[in-house]
Parts: sequence; structure tokens; C-alpha cells
Amino acid sequence: MNKKETNRALQRSISKEYTKGVKLLDVDTTIAEYMVDTVIPDVEEHGNQVKVPLLYGNAERWNNARAKGYLRDQRGKIQIPLVMFKRNSIERDSTLAQFKDVNTLPAYKKYSAKNRYERFSLQPNAQKAFEQYEVSVPDYVTLTYEVMIWTSFTEHMNTIVEAFQYATDRYWGKEGGFKFRTRIDSFDNQQEVGEGSERVIRTSFTMVVNAYLLPETYDEKPQVKKSFTPKKVVWGIETDLTGMRFSNPNIYNEYQNVIDFVAIRGSADAVINKSLYPDETADGVTNKYSYFYLNNAELPILPQELIGTFDTKGWFRVYINGVYITPSAYTYTFNGSQNRIIFKLDNTQAFESGGGITYVLEPDFEVSVTGKFIELWTSLL
Repeated sequence: MNKKETNRALQRSISKEYTKGVKLLDVDTTIAEYMVDTVIPDVEEHGNQVKVPLLYGNAERWNNARAKGYLRDQRGKIQIPLVMFKRNSIERDSTLAQFKDVNTLPAYKKYSAKNRYERFSLQPNAQKAFEQYEVSVPDYVTLTYEVMIWTSFTEHMNTIVEAFQYATDRYWGKEGGFKFRTRIDSFDNQQEVGEGSERVIRTSFTMVVNAYLLPETYDEKPQVKKSFTPKKVVWGIETDLTGMRFSNPNIYNEYQNVIDFVAIRGSADAVINKSLYPDETADGVTNKYSYFYLNNAELPILPQELIGTFDTKGWFRVYINGVYITPSAYTYTFNGSQNRIIFKLDNTQAFESGGGITYVLEPDFEVSVTGKFIELWTSLL
């Protein structure tokens, strides 16, 4: 629904769940939940299964971990095992650029409350209306995350790294929610000693996530538009020749000859026969005129209603060797006894260059004609 739309009959209410968009927080949350629920395994410590916690590295926490090589909790104890991540950069994915102002992604909801009180059994050929949503194309982006892992034992580190390595090149997310393709290229392993004699094993790596972003509104308009599919489609015939809509269907019969004429369109290759129609010399120009013709063709009669409004000079489109010839370069006549349309071509207009004739129509030229003529079929028996 457009917020500026004041006509309540055109308004379509959309549930909040369909207009929430896709934000950076949604991407971060999806990646974090997938790591907690799917990727990060439990480690065994003193015969007990220990859940490895996950933290988001804000600026203070990340700088502290970088400087000292580990993190301490509020009681001063080193937090081991631990996984911490943060988002480093956002880059536009130019390989998936879209024209967002014209392209939309369609989605349908088969159940609609609008059908609740409809009696379809009493409506012939009526169907249930679906709710149709047009979602604007999002911005496709590439996000990079940096991840650090701390453990006390190499065995624990191996287990966690193996899990991340196996999860690479997959779509991270939940069923029915967002999913983003994630890739991990390499791991950097380090072994450090913390304060005292406590050993700290640290591994860091970078994740590349292909994601998309879509705001809830843009220019005070929501990025999701709602409509309903039609319940019934009625087919009919309507022809307007006067600029006024026909109210009587019987008027179609009255203008049937006009409608049939408008529908006529033929296409055929013309014949060049110099022995039958030789070139003519005129106005002091040798071979000024050449002839070609269509066999088994009939010139239709222009209906009385279209006389004066239909351009008879533009009835045909002539192409010679693939080059379009302007209608002013030829005239045509119809021989009804032979079912032949004869074209008289002015070579000085069709092939003129620099005030003279470049060449004349030859028998090996390909001449194609389309336009207002009827192709007559002859029996081969």
C-alpha cells in the first residue's frame, strides 16, 4: 500500500511479518545462530561435554583480545574455550546488479481472509483469490567476518576447526528463515601462553558471506505491494472503429469486412522475369524501370469505411537483397485474370547514388514482399 494513497478502496493492509525487510542485524543474527546451533561442536573436558560459547566482538572487546591474545571474564578468569566474531566490511556485489525501480519478485499466499464468506458453489467458473505480493529487488552485498577461537587443548581446537571447515560453501540459516552462502578459505593457527602457566591456543580466519539487504520503506513507500488475483476472467470480442465503445455485440457483424481487412497480411518472394517484363528506358535514362511480381496473389478491396483514412501507398514492405525500398520508388497494379500483383520499380530512386543509377534490378536479386495481399493456394494435382 502506498502511504500517500487516500482512496480506501485501493488500500491493501499488509501484515508486519511481510514488510520487515532484511537488515544487517538480520544477517549477523542468522550467521550467529547457525554457528551456535549447527557449526560449533561441544568439547569434552574432564569427562563432561562443554558448550563452547559465542560472543560478538564489539570494539572494546576485540581490541582487548587482539592486544592480550585472550579474554577474561568479570572474575578475571581466562575465557576458554571461546569463539568470537565481528563484521569487518560490506561490499556491493556488482555481478548481481538489478534495476530496482522496475523489477520485483512475486510471491503468493494461497489462503486469503477475503475468501472467508464467499460461496464459490453459486458462482460458475469462479476461483479463490490468492494474495499476491510484489517484493522489490534487494541490494546484493558481500560481507566479511573475522572469527577468533580460543581453546586450551589442540584436540579441542582441531574439533572446532574441522566443523567450520566442513560448513564452508553452504547456505547458513534456518528453515523458513534467511539463508546466506558462507565461504571460509584458510585458518591461521597460533599457540600462546597466558599469564601464569595457562596455555592458550588461538585460531583466526575470515568468512565471506553473500547476502542481500532490503529496507522496509524507501521514499516513504513500502517495498512490498499487495494485490489479489482475479476470481473470474470473462473473454469477449470488442472492436472500436469510431472512438466509442460498442454496447451491442451484433455490431461486429456489421463491420466484419473491416475487421477481416485489417487482419490480412501476406508474405512471399517476388519473381523477376526480364523476358516477360523487360526493363524500360524513360526520360533519357537507360533501364530506368524494372519489374517484379507476385504470383498467386490477390489484392484485397479497401472497405468503404476506410477510404480516405487508410494509406494505400504503404500497403507493402519491399526488401531487395535485405535492403528496405521506400514505397515512393515503386508503383503496383493487380492483374485479376492471372492473380498477379505487378510492381514497377524506379531504379533511379531505389538504387540512386550521387545522382545516377548504381545498378538495376537483376534476375538473381532476392525480392521479399510483405503487406496487404492474399496468398492464393493452387492445387498440385
